[in-house]
Amino acid sequence: MQSCTDPLRLNDHDLFKELKCGLSKSEKDTRNILEIRDDILYVWNPENFCILTLNIASTRGKPAQSVPYQKLQPIDPPIFEITNLLINETATLLTLWGNLGVVLVELPRRWGKDNAFQGGKDLMCCVNYTLNECNSQLASAEIRRVRWHPGSSNDCHLLVLLSTNIFQLYDCELGNTPKLVKIWKIGPTPSLSPRKNIPTIESLGETGVDFDFVTPTIKVNYCHPENDNDNYNWDEIEWGILVLRGDGNVLIVHGNILQSNATKPSQVRTLSIHPPTVDNYGVDSCSIMCIPTTPPIVSIATATGIIHHAILLRDEQEEINDTNNKSNNKKQSYEDLNHTTNGDTLFVFESVEMELGLLFTDNDSKYKCPIHLHRDRENKSRYFCSHNAGIHMITLPIVSELTELLNYPDENLHLFSRNNFSSSSSQYLVCTRTKHTDKGNATPVLGFGLLQQPCPVLITLLHTGIVVDLSVVDLDYFPRVEPMQTTISPSKKMNREPFDNYIRSLLKQESTSQPITKLGIDTKLSGKEAFQLLDRATSVFRTCHFVKHERVRNEIGKKVRALKALKNHQLKELSMLMESKIELQDKAQDLAERYEDIKERQEKLAQRAEEVLRLVKYKELSSAERAEAAELEELNEKLHTLEIRLNQLKKKDVERSTRFEMNIRNENKPETVLSNRQHEIIENNLKQTSNDIAAMVAQVKTMERELSL
Repeated sequence: MQSCTDPLRLNDHDLFKELKCGLSKSEKDTRNILEIRDDILYVWNPENFCILTLNIASTRGKPAQSVPYQKLQPIDPPIFEITNLLINETATLLTLWGNLGVVLVELPRRWGKDNAFQGGKDLMCCVNYTLNECNSQLASAEIRRVRWHPGSSNDCHLLVLLSTNIFQLYDCELGNTPKLVKIWKIGPTPSLSPRKNIPTIESLGETGVDFDFVTPTIKVNYCHPENDNDNYNWDEIEWGILVLRGDGNVLIVHGNILQSNATKPSQVRTLSIHPPTVDNYGVDSCSIMCIPTTPPIVSIATATGIIHHAILLRDEQEEINDTNNKSNNKKQSYEDLNHTTNGDTLFVFESVEMELGLLFTDNDSKYKCPIHLHRDRENKSRYFCSHNAGIHMITLPIVSELTELLNYPDENLHLFSRNNFSSSSSQYLVCTRTKHTDKGNATPVLGFGLLQQPCPVLITLLHTGIVVDLSVVDLDYFPRVEPMQTTISPSKKMNREPFDNYIRSLLKQESTSQPITKLGIDTKLSGKEAFQLLDRATSVFRTCHFVKHERVRNEIGKKVRALKALKNHQLKELSMLMESKIELQDKAQDLAERYEDIKERQEKLAQRAEEVLRLVKYKELSSAERAEAAELEELNEKLHTLEIRLNQLKKKDVERSTRFEMNIRNENKPETVLSNRQHEIIENNLKQTSNDIAAMVAQVKTMERELSL
């Protein structure tokens, strides 16, 4: 049966049934062993040490068992625990990593029906490499974060952050064994203190816990400033790296680490954060994410459920000075780098607090857990947070507002005020923990994926093995195609809000939301606790949702009534216009007929005018011209007479020629002349013939008498 939390019926699929049986029930921390790329779902099965794949887009509108799934079996399965699954942009390499190691898996090719691996085989063996074997330092330290480098031309460079404040860059070219190409430090190496009362570097939060790549920039060529063109090389593009420490400090790493001639980054410095605070915006920072906008927006999450949003601004003059100082070849220590606070700066413009669990009051001690940030590849205006208490969605209206600000003409920037920026909001989508959940009861989220097309669908793997897939509704973002129109100055635009934006603003969620509650199977709530959950849900719906929906219904009703009145008015106007159209057509027909008559009359008048003009011109001739005209007329008459005579002569000539030819033919005709002998013979023959005829006539008459005829 289709559930409201599982419209794709994924829980009925054999893949998730097998995965549910293989999941460990002792997991306590949120992880991400699920990924969706190009409509293909990848999930790690810890029981069988294999990767399960499914074309998630083809399951829409089909029975659960009609779409088969495939297994990718690594040749050398990892022996350590896998906590994260990561795929590169081209979907050719897959990374499995945990705190104790990293495994690289080469994905087979896809073809055939549903774009399946190797045409649709059930089980495939994949070549994999363990990076622990490539480097001994990786085996002796814990791994904090692994990311694919977005600036890799072959999409094969993997960057690893270790717990010893060390970055390692691996070249994982397809078909070759991964190799370590660069290694550098971003701080002092933590060491265990022999005395318990002396804090270590790691306990003070001075080690990196997460990192992300900054929006790429063009490296300015200060040595040759005349090179001012737009044809930049790939090596001139810098991918800065933001490193988050546990104490809340953020480091930035400058320089293109992918260059073959660069042994280490050019700069590693601590960012200044404004406005400054006593606790440096929290001493339990756990995740960082950079949204690729202009300027970049940085999200910093803390374990208390607070997310700080900041804008990263760069000081180009300071960058020029640093580049000039680099030419002096002066060696800097880690202390100098960490205390360099000029140049790049983070400006925190807001902090968003998330609700980690339900039914917590102001007097209760809040639940704390690490927060994992997930970006939306299709929409920069939102991202998602997974944690031990469920899933949150954070909307960032400032992204579109910054784009609008950048497109503003310079002469109208004074019209754009700070009040035009909207504050961000958090929406609680899935809840796995309440106030009454035992502290020892683990409720982590094991997987997070986002199916983009045709509409965004959130797919979450919970600690119980249940899959929740929900359609994501963002009232701050609706993709639409707007027709091309002429550019109008913002100062001349009418200050009128569209009705759909008005409705969206009314339906916009506040800080309090009612998530889908998914508690553990072994969770037992008393009647009072269940009533508290029900009362909280009903109060949220009544105070937050139903009131807004009622107001929206009233506003839509007003709009409908106004549109109906406008429609009736327009129908009346349309009938009047149709009558006017018929009248105009009749008048146009009459005018056309009149036009034809007038045109004919005009042509006649034009001919008469030409004749009158000719006569007027004739009357204006001089005496000599008149004499010549008379002489010309006489010549014309004589010419006419001569033409008549000439025609007569031609006729007579033709008759004479005809008679002459007939005479010639008669003269040439031969005559028949008989001799005397011939005349006599002919006469004798004629006499003999006549005698014979007379004898025969007499004989005939005699026979008639005899026969009495």
